[in-house]
Amino acid sequence: MQKKWKPLLLTVLLLLPLLQGCGTAEGGIAVRELNQLNVVMLTGVDYDPKHKKFIITIQSVKPATEKGVAVSPESVYMARATGDTIMEASKNLRAQTSGRLVWFHSKVIVFGETLVKQHVMREVIDFFARNREIRYSSWVLVAKGNAEDIITAKPNSEVMMGYELVGIINNQGEWGRTVIVSLRDLINNYADPYTGFVTGQVKKAKINGKEERIIITNGVVLSALSPRNPIYESTLDKKEMRTLRMFQDFTKQELEFVYSTLLDKKSERKFDTAVQMKVDNRKIKSTIENGRPKITIDLFVEGTILESGAHVDLGKKETVAELEKRIENKVVGDMKKLLVKMQKQQNVDIFGFSPLIHRQHKNYWREHKQHWREIYPNIPVHIKIHWINLRTGMINQAKAGEAR
Repeated sequence: MQKKWKPLLLTVLLLLPLLQGCGTAEGGIAVRELNQLNVVMLTGVDYDPKHKKFIITIQSVKPATEKGVAVSPESVYMARATGDTIMEASKNLRAQTSGRLVWFHSKVIVFGETLVKQHVMREVIDFFARNREIRYSSWVLVAKGNAEDIITAKPNSEVMMGYELVGIINNQGEWGRTVIVSLRDLINNYADPYTGFVTGQVKKAKINGKEERIIITNGVVLSALSPRNPIYESTLDKKEMRTLRMFQDFTKQELEFVYSTLLDKKSERKFDTAVQMKVDNRKIKSTIENGRPKITIDLFVEGTILESGAHVDLGKKETVAELEKRIENKVVGDMKKLLVKMQKQQNVDIFGFSPLIHRQHKNYWREHKQHWREIYPNIPVHIKIHWINLRTGMINQAKAGEAR
């Protein structure tokens, strides 16, 4: 009989530390009542250079006490606080709210444009890196203007701006219009003084001259090459953002991009054929020739013709080869333009060349890394596209001269 009680007694002893103080703030597991919480969904950080103050703006929500109840506009709460340091601003923010602020569900962080351009980003990133409540998977955006204006703006279609931004980020990611960096990647990239990185820019824009709406467009190029200088470098438009995705994969699954070209030389249109293209494999390697690095990029791609108004026979190998060549020239041309902008004009490595050389040529990197800013602009990059397949579809194209 005693043997049967031993496992039960052991279980009770193991659970005692958990039961002690349950439901209180002292000892054990402190239970936070739902009506005492403010769940932060969206965080904005600005900086006032005139008064040297940090500004934190949040959008939070009171959790529903019943299961399955949707978030209502009445449960959404805004708060704003300032401080000489980012920590002081966060403490002042907590002092203004009746509920306990929790950041475990915060999914988006917005940095104001002025904040990013000032000399205070290292302090802000350090604050978020040390805060255990903030999720490293949170998306990071840079506002065109003040982050506070984005946080407090009226959502386009959702109940709260936090939901709105997450939805826009997911939709943008599917089409490769921009690149959104996570807080984890932001922390890691900013700690590397030799690389740059890109994240999305959020702003207010009037659609067809009417009501202002929140959109995520372009990409902001950031760099930590010198902590004393602003890390805000420049912006990339949606075409350049699409091109950046050719250099590296930012998502778990390669995206498909649409390129349009003129295939019928007699046509008066600007474009008559659209091809959806996907990178099936990407091989990037570096070599050291005559004491300097060289980068070779091989893209193995496949494509599908989405539409064509060209009066040509797409069943001919010569026509398909010509189409492949035209699309290839477009892609390579765009990639070289972006290289010139980032290498020659901005001198920011957003392509990951420095970690590539570090991995493949450790001795060279150890000896020359201190001169990276002089080396990087002069690295030659050779790009080659290899077509695995180009699907023309099942439609028999009318030949030139045939009646339609």
